[in-house]
Amino acid sequence: MSLEPISGVPSHNLASNLGNLAQVARKKQLNVARSILIVVGILTLIGNGLCFVNAKKETEQVVQKEIRDVQARGQQPDPVSVVNERTHILRFCKIIYGSAIGLGVVFVVLGFSVRSFPVPSTVLGLVLYISGVAIFGFLSSATLIQGIVFKVIIVVALIRSIQAAIAYQKGMDAPAFEPSSEIPA
Repeated sequence: MSLEPISGVPSHNLASNLGNLAQVARKKQLNVARSILIVVGILTLIGNGLCFVNAKKETEQVVQKEIRDVQARGQQPDPVSVVNERTHILRFCKIIYGSAIGLGVVFVVLGFSVRSFPVPSTVLGLVLYISGVAIFGFLSSATLIQGIVFKVIIVVALIRSIQAAIAYQKGMDAPAFEPSSEIPA
């Protein structure tokens, strides 16, 4: 029995072309992962950068609310305690927002490294994203609900990107198709 070429294409080229087509589809999914990581990184940078700049004002609002609460109980706040509390809150805000800015930078770097390191970049991106959401949720449970639809979309897209990255990496690691000189009977 002899194998005839399909549409003038030798059978070994057909298998190779299908493999290439699958890799192209996986590359598109990796580009989606790249875009997601970069956009999440930029939004994280912008949002937390603005919060970092606004930290002093935010701190003052919290301190003034505490002063009003103490005065509402008929007491006078200790000026030294007020200064210490103000310093402590401002330092805490700057640490939190500064760390989140660093996380935004990491997301952008991971986005740009997806093409070179598809599996590690997408897996680390997902782990860091979920960790960031969990940490901010621990600090303020209201943040878990805020933007929940977008958070779910990002997680699902990153999970799909990991699957595409694994398949892409397997396709890259697979030996090139070598046509056999013998055709099995």
